[in-house]
Amino acid sequence: MKRPYLSRFECAHPGCRETANYESFTRAEQAETQRRYYGKWRCARHSQPQEVLSPTNRKIIHEEVSRQEPHGLYWGHSGFQYGPGFRAFAKDFPAGTVLRVTAEIIVPPDAEEAP
Repeated sequence: MKRPYLSRFECAHPGCRETANYESFTRAEQAETQRRYYGKWRCARHSQPQEVLSPTNRKIIHEEVSRQEPHGLYWGHSGFQYGPGFRAFAKDFPAGTVLRVTAEIIVPPDAEEAP
């Protein structure tokens, strides 16, 4: 069996050292991956920083409003949403229902703040 072609990318955010490894099965696929991500790839912390909980960003609220499509009810791109502690099927609710997911960090009062 032929070995995959490997590509390694470092986060493009200044000072970040996070990396990602991608496998390609052809040289053409590897070239496309290199074109798409080289110097542009960002880690989970830096790709959508507004979604990262931190000492200064302790609460995030995300909302999706269900909509009727010809082939069913959807929140975002799916009729099913899930996360830690919940599962929700859009078809169980009327169109226009809001799915609100809240994440909140509660630091103990006697704990030192992280750097």
